[in-house]
Amino acid sequence: MSGKQLDHMIDPVELEPQTLPGVAPLAALGLAPTLATALRPIQPYPAQEAALRNRLFERIASSAAANRPFVTTREHDGDWLMLVPGVQQRSLHGDASAQSSILLWQTDASWALPASGHAHECLVLQGNVRISGQTGETALRAHDYLLCANEPLTLRASAGTRLYWRRIEPGVEAFGHTALPHLARADELAWEPLRRGVKIKPLYAEGDRISMLVHFEPGACVPAHNHGHGEECLMVEGDLFLGDVLLRQGDFQFAPRGTGHDQLQSDVGCVLFFHGAIDPVVVDPSVRPA
Repeated sequence: MSGKQLDHMIDPVELEPQTLPGVAPLAALGLAPTLATALRPIQPYPAQEAALRNRLFERIASSAAANRPFVTTREHDGDWLMLVPGVQQRSLHGDASAQSSILLWQTDASWALPASGHAHECLVLQGNVRISGQTGETALRAHDYLLCANEPLTLRASAGTRLYWRRIEPGVEAFGHTALPHLARADELAWEPLRRGVKIKPLYAEGDRISMLVHFEPGACVPAHNHGHGEECLMVEGDLFLGDVLLRQGDFQFAPRGTGHDQLQSDVGCVLFFHGAIDPVVVDPSVRPA
């Protein structure tokens, strides 16, 4: 259909912003609000309505069952524990292998961790952190990462700083326990393609497990996949659908070993922190050659 034909069908005035009864002035967007307020919902027959309701409830029950093994923590879930004056901790997930938390500095303060046989992963989410250990002091900026094991640490930061902290227990499969202190500065690492619209920034890898940042462009997706190890996802920026579950900035999800995710998709784009194993099905060999 040509533009001239459309001109005869739609009066240009209809495309101009206008305020309709009951519609706020800021919502006046021309033809769109006209259609939105003029359309009426279709009333199904009782039998159709009952069938639709049953299908919806079945879909909800199926989704709830599929997501039951996952631990999803929203940004405002849980209680804050005062570690020392000025430093709070909010637990995200814990099991026999590791405990993950968010640390928040309310004022300029320091917090000391004694040597305890644990390995520690730290990712700065907001602000700057100075971490002192046996090898000296390291200044971390937003999205910088530090892994160290079996040594005392002192963390210093100012008000408003947020840090992801993962304390890893010693054991046969203890990630990071044999590593020397490892620092990864986000602005010095290159993004690596994983598949169309998805790229990764590896922070530390050991065996088939990896800690990394993942970037989704708007509309990008990852196919359904399984988890060979427990998988942690912390939303740093933007949002992402993990199947039917939407993770927004600050939200966290843990998926146990042996579970699987349906398709992941981000409508607006996102950056997330990931710890786990990369299932080969999510890698596009045409984008990321072996």
